[in-house]
Amino acid sequence: MSSAADCASLKGLLIGLGHAERQDDGVGPFVAAALRRRGFPAVAHNGDGTALLDLWDGQTLCVVVDAMAAADAEPGALRVFTDFEDPGFQRAGFVHSTHRLGLPEAVALGRTLGRLPGRLVVVGIVGTAFGFGSDLSPAVAAAAERLVARLADRGFAFDLDAL
Repeated sequence: MSSAADCASLKGLLIGLGHAERQDDGVGPFVAAALRRRGFPAVAHNGDGTALLDLWDGQTLCVVVDAMAAADAEPGALRVFTDFEDPGFQRAGFVHSTHRLGLPEAVALGRTLGRLPGRLVVVGIVGTAFGFGSDLSPAVAAAAERLVARLADRGFAFDLDAL
């Protein structure tokens, strides 16, 4: 896939999770907005995790981008999760979330209710600044730009596990 039109024909969606006014927590909405401007199927979501089930329900592929904290990784590092039973995902640092029900809990609920997309990929971008403000930290902004460029260049048709 090399064009937005080709990608839009996929039954897929990118969900940028987070709050744009909480510094690095806004990386998900930043990625979603950048891809949407390029014609890709993407939405920003800053609400409750249970609403994620409605967003990804019926999708063949859903990529969720969210900020995370990780003491063992550099700011801006990408963590890609596809195995949601792996304890690493359960312990992943989606702890700065402003969501009432977080991403790991939404995935578990979706699995229990049979409401996961055909393929779910979660991309966590390690952040450091989670206070009030709309600016991403420099490392997170650079990582977000690289992710947007890669997704825009290849659409959802390449191996997201290899990000």
